[in-house]
Amino acid sequence: MQSRETVVAHRIEELLAAYEALNGEANALIDTFVDAVVRPRCPGIPLALLRELEITNRAGFALNIPEALRLMRQATF
Repeated sequence: MQSRETVVAHRIEELLAAYEALNGEANALIDTFVDAVVRPRCPGIPLALLRELEITNRAGFALNIPEALRLMRQATF
């Protein structure tokens, strides 16, 4: 039987790996969204600035991925 500390440490590693994978996927999706949906409305503005203005500033200073995804969902559906 594993100790509680071992179980907790193992679960933290699993959650971190899952979060990092989802975070990477979410960031790629945000970039795709900004490039495909926002950029055509704002030609000539750099992608990073559009991402900041349309997603980061509205979702929170430290990017709140769930809120960013909600903003994107709201804008497209």
